[in-house]
Amino acid sequence: MYKTTVFLITLFVIFYRYPLAAQPDLKTRDLVTGLDTPWELYWVPDDYIWLTERYGRVSRVNPQSGELTEILRLPEVLEDGERGLMGMVLHPQFYTNVPEIPNYPYVYLIYNYGTKADSKVKIVRYTYSDNKLTSPLEIMTNIPGAWNHDGSRLWINPGDWTLYVTMGDAAVSERAQNLSSLNGKILRMNLDGSIPSDNPFPNSYVWSWGHRNPQGLVVVNGKMYSSEHGPDTDDELNIIQKGMNYGWPNVHGYCDLPAEKTFCETNGIIEPIAVWTPTIAVAGIDYYDNDLIPEWKNSILLVALKSSKLVQMKLNENGNQVISQNDYFKFKFGRLRDVCVSPGGKVYIATSNKDGRGNPGQNDDRIIEITPSTLKKNDGETGNINYKIYPNPFSDNIYFNSDFINTNCSVSIFDFLGNKIKDLKNNYWDGTDEFGISVDNGIYFIKFNYNTFTHLEKIVKVGL
Repeated sequence: MYKTTVFLITLFVIFYRYPLAAQPDLKTRDLVTGLDTPWELYWVPDDYIWLTERYGRVSRVNPQSGELTEILRLPEVLEDGERGLMGMVLHPQFYTNVPEIPNYPYVYLIYNYGTKADSKVKIVRYTYSDNKLTSPLEIMTNIPGAWNHDGSRLWINPGDWTLYVTMGDAAVSERAQNLSSLNGKILRMNLDGSIPSDNPFPNSYVWSWGHRNPQGLVVVNGKMYSSEHGPDTDDELNIIQKGMNYGWPNVHGYCDLPAEKTFCETNGIIEPIAVWTPTIAVAGIDYYDNDLIPEWKNSILLVALKSSKLVQMKLNENGNQVISQNDYFKFKFGRLRDVCVSPGGKVYIATSNKDGRGNPGQNDDRIIEITPSTLKKNDGETGNINYKIYPNPFSDNIYFNSDFINTNCSVSIFDFLGNKIKDLKNNYWDGTDEFGISVDNGIYFIKFNYNTFTHLEKIVKVGL
């Protein structure tokens, strides 16, 4: 009895640490299929998505048609384990579209090279011209790498044009607390690879330290957020501060164990703003603040590999606390590596099912577009679905009414686990109907489809 009670309490802590906010109705579509371990998704001012694939390819994707164009192939990339071609960032003035402001068509890539026994990481600048990346210029080389824990997300500060680089501990935990090592750090450098004079430690690239394997990076309203892999406990979301120590390997997650408390007090450790135990294998992150999905405004979006989901974390007004958290698409698409947000508010996620740890499906790997579930009205405008399902709860018959276009519609019922019970109506539906549903008491879902649009509604069957 004691073990059962402890287990239930543990579940309560895991699932109710953050309150659940309202969840929007969403639809997805495969934008691109047949990829091989995409790592970075980047929305570019030319209104294309650029992506890296770990084996060494950089491509541009038309977000409307899904057409993919290869712009670089790197034969020297060393890909195995977790290493390969990883992060990418464009110069802040890559494409200005303003004659008075010069363009700098530079793209920065970070990847593993060398041999399996002696893996290194380098940062290289390329120039974009005529739909190709050319003229490589090495910015930094010979960063120690490993089979895993190479970090490698990039960001350029548009204010001072300094480059930030997340570096994992390269599977040697002690490096994270060693300021003479580049591993287990977030680095900051000028775009020519030199050390900025205002870095926190003299003649050092180190911006922050005590990191295990940070793989997500986004800057919002002056705050730098980074997601970081824990061992088998304590994945983290951190706010990165100049010159500060984040504790690894002496601290896992919060400063809550006796030895951790002592180390934190002595070394001024910065605690994360969110922790996951057991780990979910946190990866790429982005910030959402668009009206297209209003429930997600002022949120960090994070994708996870091991638990295969998108996590939406609503921030408080100051951006220093997570006030609610919702999970989406858990185990639906497999392992998820990165997420990016378009200026119009559409969200794109990349699967990582061919990375050696996933189970690739027929179309993997993929880029998946996420938008609200909306329907087109008879006048051609787009708006939220106008529907009525009644009564709910129901005991025998249930009625469904909608004023949307009535051709090519279907209505189906699913059980709580997502198994289809039956198709209630198919095609050329007159918009109002009565369904007699012979099912056991419980929770079900009615799914309404019109062309590519979907709406899902929970219904409850109760006995007479």
